Amino acid sequence: MNKLEIFINELCGVFNNEDQIKQELESGHQVHPKAKHINGICNSKITNLPDNFDGYFVIEESYYEQGKFKNILPHLFLFTLNENNDIVLTSYEIPNNISKEDFRNDNENLIMDYKELKTSSKFTPMVYKENNGVYEGESISHFTAETEFTLKEKIESGKMYVSEVFRKNGKITFGFVDPIIYQKID
Repeated sequence: MNKLEIFINELCGVFNNEDQIKQELESGHQVHPKAKHINGICNSKITNLPDNFDGYFVIEESYYEQGKFKNILPHLFLFTLNENNDIVLTSYEIPNNISKEDFRNDNENLIMDYKELKTSSKFTPMVYKENNGVYEGESISHFTAETEFTLKEKIESGKMYVSEVFRKNGKITFGFVDPIIYQKID
């Protein structure tokens, strides 16, 4: 397996942060929402991929729950290797004709056309550096002149650490500097 295949193997699967929530509740203060990620390769759901396509499109289904608040945030990411043999995450727009509820790995009717896919103009691609099987990356994106989004991830042996922070005029408006800690459960 090459570096990208090894990374994708670590990234894909079902993850949740039940252990983190349990520890926070035991300490008397829940900080993070209950969260679940389902990551799956979706190249087979994309028509017109170029011959010898050398990357992996991944659907990331994110489910968050805190109190009565529930949110679904699906994403379409492309993972490739750059000229330095580092992994690059490029974010794509979910096609307009597909609802976020239908944009799931288990949706057998989900089909996208590669020729119609568009990279996200807001998201700055993230480069993961690998050190002894641990992959770390950071991306800072400027969604507007006032709004900045920072994504930091660390992926290692069955765990993902994900910090997502939105700042408006330098002040945190949403997210967590301390990462949500996901464990692979399937």
